Amino acid sequence: MKRVPTEEQKAKAAERRERFRQIAKQVSQMTDEQRAAMTIKIGAVMTCQGHALSLNNTIILMMQIPNVSVVGGFRQWLSVGRAVKKGEHGAMIWVRTGNKTAVSDTPTTDCPNPTGQVEDESRFLIGTVFDISQTMEVETGKEELAA
Repeated sequence: MKRVPTEEQKAKAAERRERFRQIAKQVSQMTDEQRAAMTIKIGAVMTCQGHALSLNNTIILMMQIPNVSVVGGFRQWLSVGRAVKKGEHGAMIWVRTGNKTAVSDTPTTDCPNPTGQVEDESRFLIGTVFDISQTMEVETGKEELAA
């Protein structure tokens, strides 16, 4: 059975998306020096799987969660033995989908891109992440239920 959101849920989701757009606009209007200074001040935010987030995502997260430390998606937290606490709301970041396709440096007539340039087939979507403070350790025995 498909879940149909209520009008209140739709309104809250639209409000969250609009807040995210405003934050993304603020970040895009910052100079490179301002972004670098902000990142130097706090350092890059890490994911629960050990990857550093981009400069823009770090700043976007700081504007949503001032004390952000380590973040991860719902399933990422489950994979490392933690679960998001009930009732917690995540923060939005840009998530890249797709990939870059490297094209041969040797121009050929049968190659779709004879210039040898890299084609970028990626897009960015809004993803939701949770700070470690919004999670709790999964008790032994319940891990099978979460998977």
